[in-house]
Amino acid sequence: MMLFAWIIILGFLQSASSLNINFLGLLAIFAGFKKGPLWGLFTGIFIGILSEILSSSAFGLNLALYSGIGLLSGIVKQKVYYKEGAAMEFLFSFFGILFFYLAYFAFTKTVQTGVFFTIVFSSLISPLLFRIIK
Repeated sequence: MMLFAWIIILGFLQSASSLNINFLGLLAIFAGFKKGPLWGLFTGIFIGILSEILSSSAFGLNLALYSGIGLLSGIVKQKVYYKEGAAMEFLFSFFGILFFYLAYFAFTKTVQTGVFFTIVFSSLISPLLFRIIK
């Protein structure tokens, strides 16, 4: 039940934030990073479904992107030896959000403005967000 609450809270926060921060992408990465690939996949699916309902993008795009970054963050976490901490959370978030926007570009052939700042701001806030969500 808390998963749905976090999706709603972060969805509203993402739409109301003046900074371009992909809170929903960070939630999918958090689920994969902290809980494993299946949690990342299922969290990404729920986020993607909500985004599909509220978005005008191509059907299935948000579902594929959010579930993909959740699943991949969990798989990479299992395969890579790392030391737990804010630096790893920053790196996972940076590369996860980077992958999200590279895949978005590959599927739509459109570049979103300010995507570099979105990646950086999302990554910088991720250690704080990961501590709050725990």
